[in-house]
Amino acid sequence: MTAQHADRPIAAAIDIGSNSIKMTIGRPDGVGGVEQIDWASEVVRLGQDLDRTGRLDDDRIEIAIDTLKRFAERARVHGASRILAVATEATRSAQNGKAFLERVRRETGIEVRLLSGLDEAALTFRGLGATTDLSGRVVVADIGGGSTEVIVADGGTVKGARSIPLGSGRLTDRLVHADPPTSEELALVEADAAAAIARVAKAVRLPVGPDVRLIVVGGTGEFMARLVPDERAIQPQTVRQVLGKLAVLTTAELADEIEAPEARARVLPAGIAIVAAIADRIGTEQIQVARSGIRTGLLLQAFAHPGQPDRGRGSGKQTSHRKQEAGARPTPRASASGMPIFQDAMLSLIAERWARLKALVPRALDANDPEGVHDVRVASRRLRAAMDVAGPVFPHKWFRTLHREAKAVTRELGAVRDLDVMVESLRADRDAAPLTERPGIDRLIAHVEAERCKAREEMEAYLCALLGGPFWGEVERRFGPLEAPSEPEERQGEEGA
Repeated sequence: MTAQHADRPIAAAIDIGSNSIKMTIGRPDGVGGVEQIDWASEVVRLGQDLDRTGRLDDDRIEIAIDTLKRFAERARVHGASRILAVATEATRSAQNGKAFLERVRRETGIEVRLLSGLDEAALTFRGLGATTDLSGRVVVADIGGGSTEVIVADGGTVKGARSIPLGSGRLTDRLVHADPPTSEELALVEADAAAAIARVAKAVRLPVGPDVRLIVVGGTGEFMARLVPDERAIQPQTVRQVLGKLAVLTTAELADEIEAPEARARVLPAGIAIVAAIADRIGTEQIQVARSGIRTGLLLQAFAHPGQPDRGRGSGKQTSHRKQEAGARPTPRASASGMPIFQDAMLSLIAERWARLKALVPRALDANDPEGVHDVRVASRRLRAAMDVAGPVFPHKWFRTLHREAKAVTRELGAVRDLDVMVESLRADRDAAPLTERPGIDRLIAHVEAERCKAREEMEAYLCALLGGPFWGEVERRFGPLEAPSEPEERQGEEGA
């Protein structure tokens, strides 16, 4: 820790949601915001089958408690003097929710605050304001596994807020049974969401018009952004295109596409159907995605009131440790390089993934290697996933620049790969079609192949410039030497059209 930060307290904020348990470790940045030190997320599905049973599942509880133990240790390693935790819809509505929180307190030393829906919305908006432009007319949708918090604001001032018992996990358990989900199932999810939103529209003063911005926060927004060509230009028709794609991808294929656990991928289609319903209701033409603000809001609240008793100070081993330290805050464990272990490990991982990407680029340039583009695209998504995780501990302009370049690689190869898959599919259709239909399919194939040739020329120009330019020197300067991988990774399955 540098001298200028030595007097700034470190705290951890944990959000126990219906789909995932997430943690942000941070300290005040000195200008009214939060400097993120570390970030973690675990898909637990605590709210699985809650509507059917009314209770949190025993197996899900065990996984949640194990996750919280690991998160608490990780927070202490980073020097957190306080662990603040909140629970939302699943715990709030479960018959055994309070018993679960008592077990958490007893076994992990973390005291969890059970949030009301309005408290959840308030923390979300406060945290979002630290990182996102909230000017003009805005609708914020925090789509969780068990509930959706809808916040309406104008000029940065909240005009209305409501927590709706409408979540991606909840609707998946009730309405989505096929894998991949059928178009009819997704239409049912969207209709259910539309009806729920209509019931609260007047109460929250839901605005209507193309100038209204819809900001989707949390995991649904984050993963939706990985399925669109440009996350900075998402429109309602873009969401419709994503829904169409999700109707043909199995959970396993989608998990590979978004680089997330299958349990999280399983509920994503319902989450995006909720986005479509909200966008349609307000008639927006502007959709943004942002990280959930609830943990940032919780940290800001804690830093603004440092004298309040610590929630999550706990007892047992944790209290004993504090007594031994006589109130001193533990410093983050460091590697041999002097850098905190997580940060050092992420540097090595990102360097390894940049090296693999660079080694695979010649395959994409080889027109005789039909899977070359796919291999590089998968490598770029793995690189992006690592940089997504590492982002909070590298709050630097150079990191954001290299992160954008990693996204650009995926985007540049995406058009070619999609057209490759389309041509392959059309050829299979032609072979199975009656003779009278083949001339028409041949003309379509010729048209798509012409588009593919043009897209491939643009991709090759981009990759050649990337491969031969000074870019790699900057990557090595920031992440270290890019050692060529000793063995090629096993090729991945098809990621979908």
